[in-house]
Amino acid sequence: MRLDYRSPLADDAKFCALSGNDRQRVELFIKDTGDATYTLIALAGPESKPAVKVKLQGPYHSFMQAHAAMNAIAGSLLNINFDLLENAISIWGLQAQAQVRKLRQERKQNMGDYRFNPDDVYF
Repeated sequence: MRLDYRSPLADDAKFCALSGNDRQRVELFIKDTGDATYTLIALAGPESKPAVKVKLQGPYHSFMQAHAAMNAIAGSLLNINFDLLENAISIWGLQAQAQVRKLRQERKQNMGDYRFNPDDVYF
């Protein structure tokens, strides 16, 4: 995917919502993962129900990288007849936050200890 660093497509730089012809909705979120990285979360599904598809992309080491990825994905969706929802309100924000919480827990559980201790080397 080619990152798109132009100005934001939506008013909110951390959120973008698009709607398809068949009443499908896509919401894109940029969330801070708490370890100086950002994650792009895409949620998709029917407008009146919880999201049925969830995709996380990242980590991105700067907000600008995550924002460029969000612009690229939104631009691709606009090319296949999705419409940008101006001044949209997130309907799946809680689902996105739950995904970030789950990601943080997984990273915390799998965090390695890379501190050097000479006793580990010498017998």
